[in-house]
Amino acid sequence: MADMTRGERTVQLFAKVISNPDKKFTVSDLMTSLNVPEGERRNVQRDMRFLSEMDAGRYIAVETEGRTAVYRSALRNAERLVFPDFENTMLHFVFLKRIANIYPATSEIITQLLERIERSLPASEQKSLGQLSSELNTKILFMGTPPDFEEDASEKLRIILRAIHEHRKIDVFYMGASASQRKSTRIPLMIIVYQNEIYVACESEKVKEATYTLKFRRIVQVKLSKEPFVENPKVIDKLRRQVESGAAFMSEQEPHPEDIEIEFDLKVRNYLMENKFNRSMHMRVLRNAKIQVKMKAEVNQLLVNWITSFSTTARVVKPASLQKRLKEYGEYLRSVYG
Repeated sequence: MADMTRGERTVQLFAKVISNPDKKFTVSDLMTSLNVPEGERRNVQRDMRFLSEMDAGRYIAVETEGRTAVYRSALRNAERLVFPDFENTMLHFVFLKRIANIYPATSEIITQLLERIERSLPASEQKSLGQLSSELNTKILFMGTPPDFEEDASEKLRIILRAIHEHRKIDVFYMGASASQRKSTRIPLMIIVYQNEIYVACESEKVKEATYTLKFRRIVQVKLSKEPFVENPKVIDKLRRQVESGAAFMSEQEPHPEDIEIEFDLKVRNYLMENKFNRSMHMRVLRNAKIQVKMKAEVNQLLVNWITSFSTTARVVKPASLQKRLKEYGEYLRSVYG
């Protein structure tokens, strides 16, 4: 943090508050969360004043508790846009700006924030940021399926967000596992963004308080239904717990997070920092030149896939349930390829 420019620090502060719509932050909270040194306190105070005054508090609101200023998200629908793996960096914002058509709920925020930050920066930083934005258009290549969706993606996501906000069902043509399109009526509750993919979290109409997700790119067509639905706070809370514990996909309905401890070889330190499993993950370097990772997470196939992506550089210390899952996976590989 200490080596970052004012623009990068401001974006990180903005993203931290917006990504946690249910929380209030003091300047000290933000500094601790983002590892900002004490010597930068005046700068953080200045940055937060700038953000809370932007568009008369449209994005970040400031309140006073006693003599302390506290900041919170002022976005009405922010609690419906969840970023489990959101990396708070200037590069990520510039990247989002490039593909903003698939993030219509945030594209205006991103554009306006960057414009205001650019105007407040010294000329040299303005030039650097401008160069970065223009170079991303031609220098970032996508291997496999690119993140830019079809031309009507923005409109489809706008309809879904409207349905969430107005508590109305949606009629969806969805591309299922058999590659056939099937029309159905869904109850959309939340948007989940995970590893540059968008998912629509829905409540089941057949099983009480059960949830499931639709991958956005598989939605062929979506229309706003005239049929309303009553939002169940218990289901919303469960979805939040699922996202926090890594249980939104490949898991049972009710998440059961466990204390996870894994040791990694030091050589994968940078990759670990760039590919955190969830927000509870903490890292520290041990004396034996290993990296200790601790977090709260659901023991499921998603976590197994994440660990095995590190190959022989990872060793699970606990829990035993995760060790068992990995052992079973190893036995399966041996039976197929041994």
